[in-house]
Amino acid sequence: MLRVDDITIQYGEEKVLEHFSCHIHPSTLVCITGKSGCGKSSLLRAFMGMAPWVDGTIHIDGIEVGEKTCSAVRSKTVYLPQDLSFPCEYVDDLISLVLQIGKVKREKQVVVQLQQHLAILGLEAEFVNKRMSEMSGGQRQRLILAILALLDKSVWLLDEPTSALDDESRERVAQFLLALQRAGKTIVAVSHDARFAEQCSTIISID
Repeated sequence: MLRVDDITIQYGEEKVLEHFSCHIHPSTLVCITGKSGCGKSSLLRAFMGMAPWVDGTIHIDGIEVGEKTCSAVRSKTVYLPQDLSFPCEYVDDLISLVLQIGKVKREKQVVVQLQQHLAILGLEAEFVNKRMSEMSGGQRQRLILAILALLDKSVWLLDEPTSALDDESRERVAQFLLALQRAGKTIVAVSHDARFAEQCSTIISID
């Protein structure tokens, strides 16, 4: 469970989210909606211990998020920001880097799983041989979802996962995330996409 109890996220003197609480049950696909600037992305970062909050508490899988527990929380969590820079020139190098960070061995089974994920997301297996610069923003967005799924983390935090996608790709991503939910993952996605939100099991609206 992800539990937020009466937190206020504050940068300097500016409060971007005030006295906010929510409880998110395991194995759910949750969409967080609200106007720009209302604190949605900051809330995702707070789950990771990356945004400053005053008062209140945040728990992930029974662990209270704080300076001493960030490593334990992040070991359970996938976090995908909206603006993501890729440190590798080739897709294959990115795959190796993510697996190395996640301490996952690149075995035959893992390669097969990646190919399956790519197929579900509408990407051909040959994409692993491309340069990152040869892919569109939507392709890169789907690619990183396919790679991150190999890490088998229990909690996913996604900031605008369908923002760069056409209708077909958006539907593929939604179905991919629903499959992760059925496999027991807890997914929290910030999104302005009304069609995506309709497919989520829970919608949390921040005023």
